[in-house]
Amino acid sequence: MVLLLQAILLAAIFTVGQYSSFRFAESTIASSAKKISAVRNSSAKTSTLNPAARLAQAKTDLAKILRTPGKYNRELALLTFAAGLDAGTLKGLVAELGLHADHGNNEEALSILLAQWAKSDPQSALDSLKLVHDRLGAEQSLMDSIFTAWSKNDPKAALAATSQLPFYDRYSIRTEMMRDMVDQDPQAALTALRNLPTDKYSRNVYGGMFNEWASHDPAAASAAALNLPLGSLRRGALVGIAGSWAGQDPTSALAWANTLPAGQSKNDAVTDVIEVLGEKDPTSAINYASQLPPGSIHDQIITDMTRTWAQTDPAGLLTWASTNLTGAAYNLAAQTAISQLSSTDPSAAAVAIAQLTDPKLANQAIAQLATNWAGQDAMAALAWAQSLPVDNASARNSAISTILNGWTAADPVSAAAYIQQNLSGDPAFSKLASQVATSWGGADPQAALTWAQSLPAGDGQNSTINAAITQLAKVDPQTAWSDAQQLSGDAQNKAMVSVIDAWASQQPAQAAAMIASLPAGTSSDTATEDVARNWLSQDPAAASAWINTLPPSNARDHAVGEIISTINRSDPAAAYNWASTIGNQTTRNNFMVNLATQWSAVNPAAAAAAAQNALNQPGLTDAQVTQLQKVMDNGAKP
Repeated sequence: MVLLLQAILLAAIFTVGQYSSFRFAESTIASSAKKISAVRNSSAKTSTLNPAARLAQAKTDLAKILRTPGKYNRELALLTFAAGLDAGTLKGLVAELGLHADHGNNEEALSILLAQWAKSDPQSALDSLKLVHDRLGAEQSLMDSIFTAWSKNDPKAALAATSQLPFYDRYSIRTEMMRDMVDQDPQAALTALRNLPTDKYSRNVYGGMFNEWASHDPAAASAAALNLPLGSLRRGALVGIAGSWAGQDPTSALAWANTLPAGQSKNDAVTDVIEVLGEKDPTSAINYASQLPPGSIHDQIITDMTRTWAQTDPAGLLTWASTNLTGAAYNLAAQTAISQLSSTDPSAAAVAIAQLTDPKLANQAIAQLATNWAGQDAMAALAWAQSLPVDNASARNSAISTILNGWTAADPVSAAAYIQQNLSGDPAFSKLASQVATSWGGADPQAALTWAQSLPAGDGQNSTINAAITQLAKVDPQTAWSDAQQLSGDAQNKAMVSVIDAWASQQPAQAAAMIASLPAGTSSDTATEDVARNWLSQDPAAASAWINTLPPSNARDHAVGEIISTINRSDPAAAYNWASTIGNQTTRNNFMVNLATQWSAVNPAAAAAAAQNALNQPGLTDAQVTQLQKVMDNGAKP
């Protein structure tokens, strides 16, 4: 909540940046009156030209000014030019600029022209924004210029006029106006503010005004704030004071905040002061925060302070936390420090991770350190990852995998040599070696395969060879097929399926011919399904003809399933006929019932005939019989 309020207050405070250049230029003009009078075209006010001619001449002059190089010179010329224009000409120029997209200087010129217009007819100037908002999208900054000029001539009227603005514009502009007024006469500003009707943003306006007041007289601002009635307006004022005072003298501001009556206002003020103090002296701030009673305020401050401290001195934060914090507070501080250290001092981060007691935080820190350390010193990072507890296999293996991934991409030869020498006995070796072969094989599949073949015989070698062959098959399926045939047993089957799968996307007819080399079983079924899916997407007729030649088997049933998924909506009759050729009874019945039901929505009569045929199939369940009867009934409707 405090952070949200601060964000809103900052938005209000920094909105002034949008028109600070206008103020700077205007003050420059005021201090250079003699120079301006020498430049100003005095005939602008005394011209005998009619209004239309004056406007035409003004447009010509303005176009020249907008081409003036240099922001300062252009603003000086615009202010000089605007000061000599009458209200009618100002109105015409604003309307003219509002017709065109902003090419860099239109908004700047509009800001100055509107401010000049607001000196004589502020309400008309404000109304004119409707002419430019949709085209320039600059209503906020232009509105600021109008109210800045208006408030200098008639602050009470300008302040009252803000009631007609939308909520966001209202609080933003009121905030800046009150900051100006409080610099001149704090009590008069407070009286003016309290006479305004309140709305849901009034708290922020109070905060902005008291923030400015406290910047030059915090004691007076505090006294005035404490005289406000209890409620959100008072809280906004006290938070505004806290932020301003803490920036000047955090020790005094903290002493003041502790004298406030107990309640949310005090909590907000203390929190704000400590957060500002933390930017200058995090040790003092976090030590103070640690003494607060447990609760949301304590936890929030500790969280904010550790983040601030970690950015500048993560090692110092770790040292302090190890002797001053315990439990969740320590874990949070340590994780925050580790996050910073993982980029600057990974060895220190590794030591800190070992001391974390929250498994979730520890795993998150391990993952982050693995990512950061891998890019700095992959070999040292792998040695650390290997030393992680084996009972946390998931985090350990993930860290090793992350580090290897980056190393293999940069230097596959070194990465492969490392795991062969240092991880050959690791439970995750097979997976890690396959990962290296896959990554390496993407760039140099033959080199990856040669390395895989050099590994000791076993499952680890087989899976790694398969990974390399899979990558080789993407660029040279013929060679990959030959290499796969050099293997034996299950390893050979898996490699051949991998080649067929890669080949199927390039040359499905040739891949289909290779399926006969596979023994019947799961591998053959998988390969047949892959080829059917790829071939059907490229040449449905040829693929269907091939599938029709397959002998009855699970592989054929799977391939027919691929045909059905391809044509069931475009040609339900053909899909149904294919379903009737499936050998597996359960699979056949499921397809036929589902297809008849789907077909019923577009052709009830044809679907009913199909349902009648399906009822003759053996092995139908009661639910399937009921569903087919519904399809028949739907087809019988007139």
